[in-house]
Amino acid sequence: MVYAIVGPTGVGKTKFSIMLAKRLNAEIINCDSQQVYKELSIGVAKIKEEEKEGIVHHLIDNVSVLDNYSVYEYQVDARKVLDSLLSMNKNVIIVGGTGLYLKALLYDYTFDGGLNKNKKLYNFKIIGLTRDRSHLYDIINDRVDLMIDLGLEDEVRGLYDSGINSKVVNTAIGYKEFYSYFKGEITKDEAISLIKKRSRNYAKRQYTFFNNQFSDIDWYNVDKVMLDEIVNTII
Repeated sequence: MVYAIVGPTGVGKTKFSIMLAKRLNAEIINCDSQQVYKELSIGVAKIKEEEKEGIVHHLIDNVSVLDNYSVYEYQVDARKVLDSLLSMNKNVIIVGGTGLYLKALLYDYTFDGGLNKNKKLYNFKIIGLTRDRSHLYDIINDRVDLMIDLGLEDEVRGLYDSGINSKVVNTAIGYKEFYSYFKGEITKDEAISLIKKRSRNYAKRQYTFFNNQFSDIDWYNVDKVMLDEIVNTII
């Protein structure tokens, strides 16, 4: 069986995916457009090895920020992994907040401009995690502060000093703001404030995309329902 866990940044998708994977003996496929990059860690809240708790993860750290990796390449790579796991009768959990990647993976999504009916290609269930909006924004703000404490500035400085100026670092929240700071365009405090603001705005856009593009999401408010209760409901 295939399960997809979606929701805005900071809602708790990673923690929930590990809980569900342990119960289902499942493997996880990343569906976050930034966690595929080896060089991005702190700013994308990438799962640490110890946090995986032995669960096999796919499509994390598989390309470089210098690579031209698009939703098309993700579709090819993710379907290859998914088809392989399903052929072995494995349970699979797809986790991430990049709705377009998920749509391209699970539906008949084409890139040739032709008629696309978006029919389902797999049997799957989509679980959406949400929180009360004000609480989510507080969590996002606190998470940015934690990223700063964990060394986000040094991580981005390493990329900047290496002369890396790819599309990824110029568009990824948490990286483009520090690039502007390093260039002297804004202050450090302004960079941090922008990261928080843009992360909150990104969460809004994620809600909009998932609600508009997917009609079959079962939403759970994790401020009101415990994660283990959601697991028990799903299984």
